[in-house]
Amino acid sequence: MLNNTTKIAIISICLTILTIIPSCDRENRIPYVYVNFVVYPDLPQYQSIKTHGNYLYLTGGAQGIVLYCQFTDEYKAYERNCPNDPYEANAVLDVDSTGLFLVCRNCGSKFSIYDGSIVDSPSKYPVLQYMTYLEGSALYIYNAN
Repeated sequence: MLNNTTKIAIISICLTILTIIPSCDRENRIPYVYVNFVVYPDLPQYQSIKTHGNYLYLTGGAQGIVLYCQFTDEYKAYERNCPNDPYEANAVLDVDSTGLFLVCRNCGSKFSIYDGSIVDSPSKYPVLQYMTYLEGSALYIYNAN
């Protein structure tokens, strides 16, 4: 039979382990930022996004958002904060000169602009993607959860 001191020590160790393990993963994840806004592609400042393959940088999210026209009336919205080291100030994704990839200024990780998947590491995570929904002339961009 264990005495009270031993029981307290075991419980303390278990609680410490349970709080440390989840926090390790949180440090490497992009901080949650509420995203919920509307873009009107018919307006002059957004009209270029109506063409397949074009993209725009938008304000929002943790470090900004890349809005990409995948097909006519189909859009992708990606967080510009690099998932490899999201707390590094310079960890921002830019569309490369080919228009096919998102590349981190800081670590050089490369991601497909088509689906946000990893093309070249060191990132272990794909790009954070926001949901998009086109209804009439309004394009909604919002968090998945």
